[in-house]
This record gives sequence, structure tokens and C-alpha cells, in this order.
Amino acid sequence: MLFDPGQKIDKQDAHRIIKDIINCGHLIAWSNHAKERMLQRNYTSHDVLHILLNGNITKQEYHEATESWRYTIRGDDLEGDEGGVVTVVISKVKLVVITTLG
Repeated sequence: MLFDPGQKIDKQDAHRIIKDIINCGHLIAWSNHAKERMLQRNYTSHDVLHILLNGNITKQEYHEATESWRYTIRGDDLEGDEGGVVTVVISKVKLVVITTLG
């Protein structure tokens, strides 16, 4: 069965897919915007992955321009500070980190 990033899935299934992508070592792409925000917020890729794995999806919104769903995951970084990550699941083996939130 093909994955359609434009099809709405519930938060629990979306988070399971995100965790599977990370845990199985599949492709994680980083937008330039995310890289800039990570530098500004002193986030490492490990901080971002920690939030994605251990946080909770707090927002799910459809993005018309890319015809895909964006998921905002909030949680603590490795130092215990609250943060967030916005990501798009492209397929069951690829996600894109769009930005990080303080």
C-alpha cells in the first residue's frame, strides 16, 4: 500500500510512523530553515530526534502548497528544556524536519 502524505491520519499513527522512520535509520531530511533555527536555538540533531521520539503531537495541519500534513511535536530536548519540531512525513521511510520551536 502506497503512503499518501496528503491523506489525513490520526496523531497516534503519524507518531508511530515518525518513530519507525527514526528507529529504523530511514531518511531524515533537514530543511535549510530548520538548520538555521537549530543554530539559533542551540539544538543538535540529537535534540531534535529526542523531541520527535519522546514528545507529543500537539498540532496537525494540512499545508496546501505541498499537499501534505505537518505535525508539530512538543517535548523536552536532551537538556530538559521544552521545545518543538515541525515535520512532514513524505513516505513510510522519509520525513522532513521543517523547523524547530523554542
